[in-house]
Amino acid sequence: MKITAVRVYQMDLPYVGGRYDWGPGCSLEVARTTVVVLETDSGLEGCGESCPLGATYLAAHAPGIIAAAPTLARAVIGLDPLQTGVVDEAMDMALKGHGYAKSAFDAACWDILGKAVGLPVSSLLGGRLTDGAPMYRVVPQKPLEASIEEMESHRQAGYRQFQIKVGQDPDSDIERIRAIAGLLRPGETAFADANTAYSVRDAVRVVRAVRDVDVVVEQPCLTYDECLQVRSRCDHPMKLDECVTGLDVAARIVADRSAEVVCLKISNLGGLTKSRRVRDFLVAHGIDVVCEDTWGGEICTAACAHFAASTPAAFQLSTTDLHNYNTTASGTPPPRVAEGRLFASDTPGLGVEPDYDSLGRPVAVFP
Repeated sequence: MKITAVRVYQMDLPYVGGRYDWGPGCSLEVARTTVVVLETDSGLEGCGESCPLGATYLAAHAPGIIAAAPTLARAVIGLDPLQTGVVDEAMDMALKGHGYAKSAFDAACWDILGKAVGLPVSSLLGGRLTDGAPMYRVVPQKPLEASIEEMESHRQAGYRQFQIKVGQDPDSDIERIRAIAGLLRPGETAFADANTAYSVRDAVRVVRAVRDVDVVVEQPCLTYDECLQVRSRCDHPMKLDECVTGLDVAARIVADRSAEVVCLKISNLGGLTKSRRVRDFLVAHGIDVVCEDTWGGEICTAACAHFAASTPAAFQLSTTDLHNYNTTASGTPPPRVAEGRLFASDTPGLGVEPDYDSLGRPVAVFP
């Protein structure tokens, strides 16, 4: 089997809550997502999706993915999509970095592989080890009373893990963490997520002020080394996220014992192929993981669902239903969500197809 053509689509995903705030100067009302469809000489097609939250969040955004697409298309056309490692290596040889652009191509190969052998992607990633991964839900930076109301609505929907967005003013963040984490019930967990916004000084100040609060501290500073400094002065469990960009960082986390939880964003790591390697390494060393992505619609969420399902339940802390953060759909049918859990499809491949009515015409076609 050979890849014969690549189609690239882009569409807007309006946030279901109107405005999403997660840090100083970081907000969105609409995210731009990219869907890649690979055609093959067998007639099978596969799809993948990547949706970084603009240039303010991570080192990629939608225009960057489009700019990388011609190079990646040239690299993969003519290759066998069933050889996911070969395709991954070819993309790395053609383009250094730019994992967000590669991720959608990689997921499309896994989708084709699953369809070709008649198995869901979760089976190909190691088997269904978690039947319905628990989900967390974000509590965005709104006025405190509004955030508490939103948290309660998520609780009623079955969520038991809540990500409290902080990273603004340390004093208000301390109040926010105390107020929201103080409402936790037995079996619930809260993460205070600064999304890299703190200086080491401010992060240490916050964690010391909430020392008696049951909360997980998430990615307080931009770099791994800065987070490690905070870790050395912090009594809370630590969750690392944005700085986890590959197996090299995972090796440092294991060596330094710098985190109890590691968030694995598929596109931040460059696709399912690389994400599986990092996940398996961390799990082998007893570290819990969150299997998710930065943002996206149904196709992106389907990849997360299969990634989460193929993770041992004892180490699968959570995932999230990204498609339910949007008012429009990138694919159909949507991954199933029930009682705060995300379920991977039993259908061969990712179990979702592009919603061409929403996507419209491709923005680029190769060759």
